[in-house]
This record gives sequence, structure tokens and C-alpha cells, in this order.
Amino acid sequence: MLISQKKEETLKFLIFSMGDLNLAMGIDSVVRIIPLPKIYRSGDKLLGIIIYEDQEIVVIDLYKKIYGQEANIMKGFLVIFGGIRSLYGITIATLPNVQDVALSSLQAIPADYRDRDTLGIASHMMQIPIKKFEEPQTVFLLDAELLLKMAET
Repeated sequence: MLISQKKEETLKFLIFSMGDLNLAMGIDSVVRIIPLPKIYRSGDKLLGIIIYEDQEIVVIDLYKKIYGQEANIMKGFLVIFGGIRSLYGITIATLPNVQDVALSSLQAIPADYRDRDTLGIASHMMQIPIKKFEEPQTVFLLDAELLLKMAET
């Protein structure tokens, strides 16, 4: 008797915490994760800039966008991801996890909700255990295009 098992399709995500939120990015958009460098910025804006390997990278202060204040990260990491025209970065406090997530776990966030929510830059959410033997937690999938639109405004 032949038993066929269909393997569930998965996608690989970079999952990290920011404040009390769990966030994720598609691993295919991540270029590199580096120790947090000095970020140069003028004024009280959401954007800063670093020079990494002779290339300017615009850093988006996602923590400030979500919580309205700057994160006090002394030793953290910069996640560098590719945009259409250049590289961008977001700061995180701890090293992220890389995790395969079943496509069936992804739930689209309706635009009506997304437009009214303070996060506003997540396209999907998922309920997954972040650590082994933990209860599933809500993770919001960041939409790179919405992040970049936020950076431009």
C-alpha cells in the first residue's frame, strides 16, 4: 500500500521582537545582519543613514514609528534589506530567528484595519510558536513596500 504524504509548503522568515510585538520579514529581502553601527541623523525624524561597505543605507526607525519614541539600543543589530532602488535598514535589539512557516499559517491583514492601526506596515499575521515548546504567538509580517513608503513620507 502506497501512502502519499503531501509536504506542506513553507516560506522562510526572519522573526524578531520589537517592544512587545513579534515581527517578521521574508528572508529573501534580507541582505545582511550586522552589529549596530553609528547611525547619523538630523533632527527628530524617522530616518537615519549609515555608510556600510562604501554604500549609503537609509535606516528606518521602526521602533519610533510604532511606539512614538526612540529605542534605547546600545548593542543591537541592523537588518539590511533590499529596496527597489537601494538598501534600507531597521534596528533590532537582539539577534532574530530564522524560521520556516507554513503558508497556511499566514493570514492577510485587511487594508481597512491596517490603515487604522498604529503598526500599519504589516501585510499579514501568523500564529506560530517562536521557541520550541512555546504556545503560538502572533507575529506580524512587515511589508517591505509599506516600510519604504513610510520612509519616504
